[in-house]
Amino acid sequence: MSSPAPLAAAIAAALLVISTPSFAQDTASPTTLDGVRVTGSKRDTPYLKSDLSVTVLNREDLKEAGVVEFRDLDKLAPNVKFNAMGQLSDMYISIRGIESNPFLVNRASVYIDGIPFKELSNAVLNQVESVEVLRGPQGTLYGANSESGLVLVKTKGPTDAMEGEANLRSTWFGNGNGNSLDGFIAGPLTQGGGLSGSLAFMASDEDSYLRNLTPYNGTEGKVREGYLQGKLRWRPGDFVTVNALAYHLRTRAPGMFEYEYLPLDVGLYNRTYGSRLNGGRNAGDFTYINDAPKRTEKDESVAGLSAQWQLATGTLDVAASYRTHEDVSAGYDFDMTETPALAGRTYDKQDAWNGEARFSSPDDRHFTWMAGVSTYRTDKDSILGTFVGPITRGLNSYNLAPRQTAKGEDYSVFATASYTFPAVPKLTASVGLRHEQARRSTEQRAGSLDLADGGLVLYRDAALEHTFHATLPRVSLRYDAADDLSFYAASAKGYIPGGFNLAAAQSDEVNDKVLRYESEMMWSHEIGFKMNVGSGRGHIGGAIFHITSDNWQEIQVATDADGRPISSDYVGSDASIRSRGAELEGAYELAPGFTLTANVGYVDAKYTKLWATVDENLAGNRVKLTPHYTGYLAARYQHPSGVFARVESAFTGSSALDERNRAYQRAVANIGLQVGYERGPWTGRLFVQNLTDKRRVNGLIFDNLAFGRDGNYYGPIDAPRIIGAEVSRSF
Repeated sequence: MSSPAPLAAAIAAALLVISTPSFAQDTASPTTLDGVRVTGSKRDTPYLKSDLSVTVLNREDLKEAGVVEFRDLDKLAPNVKFNAMGQLSDMYISIRGIESNPFLVNRASVYIDGIPFKELSNAVLNQVESVEVLRGPQGTLYGANSESGLVLVKTKGPTDAMEGEANLRSTWFGNGNGNSLDGFIAGPLTQGGGLSGSLAFMASDEDSYLRNLTPYNGTEGKVREGYLQGKLRWRPGDFVTVNALAYHLRTRAPGMFEYEYLPLDVGLYNRTYGSRLNGGRNAGDFTYINDAPKRTEKDESVAGLSAQWQLATGTLDVAASYRTHEDVSAGYDFDMTETPALAGRTYDKQDAWNGEARFSSPDDRHFTWMAGVSTYRTDKDSILGTFVGPITRGLNSYNLAPRQTAKGEDYSVFATASYTFPAVPKLTASVGLRHEQARRSTEQRAGSLDLADGGLVLYRDAALEHTFHATLPRVSLRYDAADDLSFYAASAKGYIPGGFNLAAAQSDEVNDKVLRYESEMMWSHEIGFKMNVGSGRGHIGGAIFHITSDNWQEIQVATDADGRPISSDYVGSDASIRSRGAELEGAYELAPGFTLTANVGYVDAKYTKLWATVDENLAGNRVKLTPHYTGYLAARYQHPSGVFARVESAFTGSSALDERNRAYQRAVANIGLQVGYERGPWTGRLFVQNLTDKRRVNGLIFDNLAFGRDGNYYGPIDAPRIIGAEVSRSF
């Protein structure tokens, strides 16, 4: 699949089948856009009336597609890719060629029940009610770090009648198996329904997808997680609603590092190190050879409170939240072999506070508007550590570098307005504006970090502070050509605040001019449409877009001539990119019980300027971690008896794995199968993911950081073939 053209043609043809109105209208069809609402505009807007490129997935959509983790979502939305640096890694979301990676903040924001997540745990996707994936900058309403798009998640909440669900899931794969139990219970807590609540839970125990053939102290990789969430909804009157949320997520993973890297070319790796350093052992597609002591522990707690007051003149919404996240992960093996050379450890603790108040005018007017204020504050502590030479003192004996602290304070005021012209009632114009002030500060203390063979990263006393400003406009036009067809055009600006490179205060090898990097600004322009087709039996939507950024933030690593690091990574903003492309998605009920779902996306994303060295400009290279195309085709049939079957294939085009384009993940098709039975309160299914057991690199690649450039590259490997069974009961 070296070219996306045949794939695009095939999927487009499948989508265009839905233009044939062969069947009578079925108002209960799940494929119609009637009743689908978009909340990304911070209004409850009908899908066809929204001027956004958005994929809306309800609870049934997610259940039928077998989505249980964030990394499963990207197949359902064109031009969206969830990158992960390992089974335990946070998610880094690339949309429309605007990549995210773990060394920069996400360029796409995620909100779960209204609470922002800049770093996203894979395990939080539990008991989800709906997901909206918005493509394109959302900075006018959501501020910084939403320049490529936005993912809005709503989890199951309180209900007016008692209900619940329990799900038992088991999986098997080449290196082990896993088991999980999750569920919820919800209902009224007082007579009359004034106060209701819900409780959701999850517990899982899973082996590592990737097996270490030489684990330290014989500790095999395991992931054990526990999650508990509570929600309350209070309605003291007909016009006031108050919601409260709290949850805790606990992850313990002995024998595993948060980021796990395997050689891209397994044969070359085994020839290089098999007999010389690995005692004759050979790595495989999903096995690797490390001697570093490994352990990862994560704890995350969230609390939020929101209220809505419906007035005659509009609606007042207020919300506040707090999130704390602590992550310690030991066992990055710098030499990637069994020989004792150098191992790494990371520690991060982050606290975040968020608040917003906004007032929205009534929806049933020619002129509607919204205005609000928001604030976001974050405090983060980071400590790096290394272990040099043979491991003789145990897992807790890493040598630690000085603590680094970073703080951010964002304050914003925003407003939007829409006007439907009485003389042209099918035409609506919208404009929005947000002004944001972002204060960034960082500190570190003097010290050093041992990198073996006499190499040291020097830490000097530093205290840096600056305030960045941004004004983020958005304008759009929407034309409702018919009750079932709308067109829109939009232009929007997004941004990421600047910051500081403590690396510039660590080593003379890094020039002082990169001590502070500036804010990243991006403009996006798009034209799109949405429509119901086939007398309401299906829908189709699409868009074309053009994106530019002339001060793109890019990660760099200062290395010596052999490729070994001489400082921590640092960020520069003297770069630029251009991305353009198109996407198409739709669903159609071909016959009663038989549904076809498909999407396709194409992206041409390139650096137009990127100075890797003073003499080397990488202009013309493809932007890393952005597939040339994405595609998805799924067919599901459910018999009236309750028996169902689903087959799907997710297509991903080739991706550059670093900014130098030294290696690519080739195009791949990931096939999944499901069969099951759904009747009354019971559902059971058998499933296979990655049926052909494809090996896929899913993140940035690196040289061997201990031995330097020897032709081997290392990257994170996605999950192998997984066979599973699931039983659910609702009540």
